Amino acid sequence: MITLIRLMMGFLCLLVLPGWAESAPASTAVGQVTLTIGASQVVRAGQVSPLVRGSTIQVGDRIETSASGHVHIRFVDQARVSVRPNSVLVVQTYHFDPVDPTQNAVKFQLEQGVVRAISGEAAHQARDRFRLNTPLVAIGVRGTDFTTQAGPLGSAVVVNQGAIVLTPLGKGCSASALGPCEGARARVLSASMGSTALVYRANMSEPSFQPLNSLKGTDHITPILQQEQQGAAESSEVVADSKEPGSVMSLLPQRSGLVWGRWQTTAVPGDDLTVPFLEALRGNQVTVGDGYYFLFRNTGVPQLLGGVTGVAQFGLQGGAASYRSPGNVYSAASLQGGTLGIDFTHDTFATTLSVNSSVTGLQTFSSTGTLNPTTGIFINGAGSPRTAGAVSLDTLQAGYLFNKPLTNGGALLGATLWGR
Repeated sequence: MITLIRLMMGFLCLLVLPGWAESAPASTAVGQVTLTIGASQVVRAGQVSPLVRGSTIQVGDRIETSASGHVHIRFVDQARVSVRPNSVLVVQTYHFDPVDPTQNAVKFQLEQGVVRAISGEAAHQARDRFRLNTPLVAIGVRGTDFTTQAGPLGSAVVVNQGAIVLTPLGKGCSASALGPCEGARARVLSASMGSTALVYRANMSEPSFQPLNSLKGTDHITPILQQEQQGAAESSEVVADSKEPGSVMSLLPQRSGLVWGRWQTTAVPGDDLTVPFLEALRGNQVTVGDGYYFLFRNTGVPQLLGGVTGVAQFGLQGGAASYRSPGNVYSAASLQGGTLGIDFTHDTFATTLSVNSSVTGLQTFSSTGTLNPTTGIFINGAGSPRTAGAVSLDTLQAGYLFNKPLTNGGALLGATLWGR
């Protein structure tokens, strides 16, 4: 009786997709192509066939997309997979048992390119039996919609819903296993971490959390999250079928990380940046200050401090500047540009800043110092100008205050706000 029920349930699942029964025997078909754009093909048992809408997908199929190719697949458990251009995806295992979820097993191999996967019932019912392998890492899910980019030198993942577990393949993590790998090198990335990617490259000792807009390199692990504006290239039916927006980036919340507050009720001349201290304090924590300027940090953004490497370049987003005379009288000054680079590998920073006032004319100065990787606070320690600042917890923003004494006894001072 149980066997009969299983057969009936499996048959019903196959009828979910239109035209399924006519396309392929129920014993071999595990998915169906719901849309193709450009040229794509499937390699099955040594035979190559073009993929078109309605093509069936079987275990062992190797799906290959051209530079213009894009394929959407819906599987028997309602999982959806979008295979992007210049990608190769192999369906290594796909078994869905609606009666006995312990028998579910799903495994993909992304040899190269980009794939977006939205988990179906097989993964929801048995998360410990889903696996997506790339040449370097194993990815398990926790009820998830995620996008993966892979190549021989690296892998990067962004999560739109749920969470994934990424672990480098090797000791303690076999490509032949199912489910997520555990261990010291395993990392969890969830959608709640916002604009964050989990990246692993061949030269890394362990995976790294990185802001989306910091993903650069020559190893083709480039911003998965900033590519492929699909818009007019995909019909409304595609979006409805895959539930994909025009861009993965639009799924990710953008949050402000830093805000400048002032202690005084009235702003000094040249300060169009700060808000009152108590207003800046709402939901934020103070990092550095000089008695007038205080830099507050939003604690609700993803915590990436200590997990980011490489040199990040920041652009000037805003600031405030004043000239203080020897008699302690303030007049407005203006920021004319600058640079800020933070080396997260060596925990150092370097900046230049140009400030102009009617009294001093254009003044350009530079500063270098150290970054505390735990707190994200950086200072120059000694020298002129005196600088002190901090990066946001997600490392997407930075800000610092400055005080440049002048030979006449006056000073140029202010605060800056920077973004990647």
